[in-house]
Amino acid sequence: MLDQPTIRQEVEERLSAEDQSARRLVLAAVMMAIFMAAIDISIVATAMPTIVAELGGFHLFSWTFAAYLLAQAVTIPIYGRLADLYGRKRVFFAGASLFLLGSTLCGLAWGMVPLVLFRGLQGAGAGAFHPIATTIVGDIYGPAERARIQGYISGVWGVAAVIGPILGAFLVQHASWSLVFWINLPIGAVTFVMFSRFLHERQRPRRHRIDYVGSALMVLGAGGIMLALMQIGNSGAMVTIVALAAGGAAALTALAAHERSAPEPLLPLNLWHNRVVVVGCLAGFANGALMMSLSAFLPTYVQGAMGRSPAAAGIALAASSVSWTFASIASGRLMIRTSYRLAAGIGGVCLVAGSLVLMTLDPSDSLLWVQAV
Repeated sequence: MLDQPTIRQEVEERLSAEDQSARRLVLAAVMMAIFMAAIDISIVATAMPTIVAELGGFHLFSWTFAAYLLAQAVTIPIYGRLADLYGRKRVFFAGASLFLLGSTLCGLAWGMVPLVLFRGLQGAGAGAFHPIATTIVGDIYGPAERARIQGYISGVWGVAAVIGPILGAFLVQHASWSLVFWINLPIGAVTFVMFSRFLHERQRPRRHRIDYVGSALMVLGAGGIMLALMQIGNSGAMVTIVALAAGGAAALTALAAHERSAPEPLLPLNLWHNRVVVVGCLAGFANGALMMSLSAFLPTYVQGAMGRSPAAAGIALAASSVSWTFASIASGRLMIRTSYRLAAGIGGVCLVAGSLVLMTLDPSDSLLWVQAV
């Protein structure tokens, strides 16, 4: 007959094994959520020329991306704060439901104007994915493991960038462009089930004070600045640009003043006293701008300026992202062995060099050169 300490040890080992298994499944759900958001940009970018040809309204082409990214950008900090107040799972479910509703409606769009509006709805839900997925990883993994796990998550973006263009080209050539949006539905359903079953939160009940004023000022400020930037190049919209920029700057100034006195601020200003946070945000801004521009406009350039097929555009974008997957995993391991500064420095140099080469592209260039870049 086993003594009490032996029984206790076996129970602890069993519970530890179960905890490790649940943690791996939660990580799988996190990676699926990130994949769902990541593939949306690349798969839609490849299909968009075909969608515009069918729906018309080429002048609204850039708005299909801008509406999504604008809504996503202004909602990310809001979702992050709500997740701190009410728990990761509930807020993720709310954002994911909004994203899937927008995906469904995008596939049913009957014109470019409805498509732009539905893309905005989709982006408003996608804002929940990255901040909540990242914080879940921080909750379930210790500091020593996070660099490796973040490498895997970054690799998901690379995999999505490879699969998305090829899958998008296949769907528009052999099926319907609506499927590039509806493909999110089964992935989202599986993610819902996995988070429901395996993510167990211990949320302590307490009274919260939601920073509604800060949220409104954030949306107005960031939205105004981004809309103003989108209008640059339109010679007849100078008054609109100035009004949007001035309104956005005023809202952000009011936000900074409000956050100093808010009991539970949306954006605690003391975060900006941390040099690592500031540099990380600036680097993320530059990296996101370059990669989103590449994903949005490279397929259109290949099809429109170079006269190639949707499949060729998808392969070009996929080839440019193959190294992303391997570099993400390698950088995670490099950070463990050296420092995050070295990994970030190498990535920044490669990003700038590739962007400079892309600026020299000519319609007469071969597809192999585009893929190599």
